[in-house]
Amino acid sequence: MHLHHHHHDHGRAANWTVRIALVATLALVATEFVVGTLAHSLALVSDGWHNLTDVPSLILSWIALYFERRPPDARKTYGYQRAGVLVAFVNALLLVGVALYLFLEAYHRFMHPEPVAVGPMFWVGIVALVVNGGISWSLLGERSDLNLRAVFIHNLGDALSNVAIIAGAWLIRLTGHEAIDPVLGFLIAAMVLWSAIGIITDSSNILLESLPKGMALDRVAATMLTVPGIKEVHDVHIWSLGSHTHALSCHVQIFDMPTSESEQIAHQVREVVAHEFGIHHTTIQFEHCHPPGEFHIYMPTVKNSEKQD
Repeated sequence: MHLHHHHHDHGRAANWTVRIALVATLALVATEFVVGTLAHSLALVSDGWHNLTDVPSLILSWIALYFERRPPDARKTYGYQRAGVLVAFVNALLLVGVALYLFLEAYHRFMHPEPVAVGPMFWVGIVALVVNGGISWSLLGERSDLNLRAVFIHNLGDALSNVAIIAGAWLIRLTGHEAIDPVLGFLIAAMVLWSAIGIITDSSNILLESLPKGMALDRVAATMLTVPGIKEVHDVHIWSLGSHTHALSCHVQIFDMPTSESEQIAHQVREVVAHEFGIHHTTIQFEHCHPPGEFHIYMPTVKNSEKQD
């Protein structure tokens, strides 16, 4: 019960973090759009679009956190843990579209450079770095949840692009080369695309019920074989219910024994896979075989009518 309450407290803290991040991001997007347009800075406007993609992702993440805390019911027997994974997948698809748009805009600006007001670009870059850096720091301990990891990567990418904008403003002032601005646009677009591909890969693996990342099927089976009384393990299936909740089903062959003894084996298997691999949902089907050298003679059942004859 203690762990259950801790999970809910943890979820509420993450919920408030996402809410504050949403308000701060909306204010930052408005500032970058206005100042970037007035200063003719594609890097600043691109970063505004990058931050704008955080708005739907934060809203969806907020919704996902609500659903993830809902208990299982008769229709959703495993609960709503994949809500956050589905949101992360949709967010990543949005990021791909934004990256392609930024590549196109950077190309046009590179072919047709415009003068950039580096002063506003520099100071807004610093403000944006403080906002995105603060959000990333607050989500640093939440990266085990794929939904919150997507938000963390969004804002970390934003913070890194802010560093590039600050450095770019300084270089433009120092050298006078306006082409630095669209080059930064290309770099920010590449960063957005790279983060999106990673999230799509991880979320797709969970949605397709692939083997959890970093887990080897043969190693899990070999570990189960170390439990005394098990002769063979086969038909092993392992998948993820959510960002950090895994499930396992398998067939285990054991020697013929009383039910009380087989239940003890099942208990040991659950303990070992939970301790070694973090798998807490297990379905084990036993198959019985006779020990070597042991013979059983089965007598046919005789009905009452046959005895009378």
